[in-house]
Amino acid sequence: MTEKCEIKLKKSSILLAEDEDSLRNSFKKVLLLYVQKVYTVSDGEEALDVYNKYKPDIIITDLKMPKLNGLDLIKIIRKENENIPIIVTSAYTDQSFLLESIKLSLVEYAIKPLREINLSQLLERCAEILLKNSKTIIDFGKNGFYDYNNKTFSFQGDIILLTNKEIDFFELLLANRGTLVTKNDIEDKLYIYDEVPPSALKNLVFKLRKKLKADIIKTISKLGYMIE
Repeated sequence: MTEKCEIKLKKSSILLAEDEDSLRNSFKKVLLLYVQKVYTVSDGEEALDVYNKYKPDIIITDLKMPKLNGLDLIKIIRKENENIPIIVTSAYTDQSFLLESIKLSLVEYAIKPLREINLSQLLERCAEILLKNSKTIIDFGKNGFYDYNNKTFSFQGDIILLTNKEIDFFELLLANRGTLVTKNDIEDKLYIYDEVPPSALKNLVFKLRKKLKADIIKTISKLGYMIE
């Protein structure tokens, strides 16, 4: 699993709907290795109540459940949320559901019991969907990625903490990605109430580049900076 997906999952919650007690409890323990919170329920009506109350990030639901089955549960949720990642689990293949599921944009129809390696792959796919929808993580490929929520930069497994000024500068360039941001504009936004020494911005960029260890910030000679 990629690092950015692991980080996203660690802050995410899952609604687990499973009517078999022992399977639900063991499944929850495994899921907590990946995510922050797991809400467990034993029937479809309870699942819908928990979904409406807590708005989990991911749903894993059994197909056959008391009161409200998995198919009807998903149909109700999809009416208001087209993007939430949903995994359906079942002890057998239900051909009629497989046909229905095409319309429901599932991450997977998974046959129980799930092996952990398969679960890890499915959760990674869920995380990719969450990242795509939230756009809170900016991926620079081999040069690492920036997490808007935590205001941190990650490079080759290392999490790099930034100062407030560095964050403001970096996010200003990101907001104008692909476009030159002039030195005057940067100074006006970063040093509103400060006396600005001539070397302040240059020193800020120098220290930030050293921290990032990646060639992300481009200097446009005598004009300003940009992120491509």
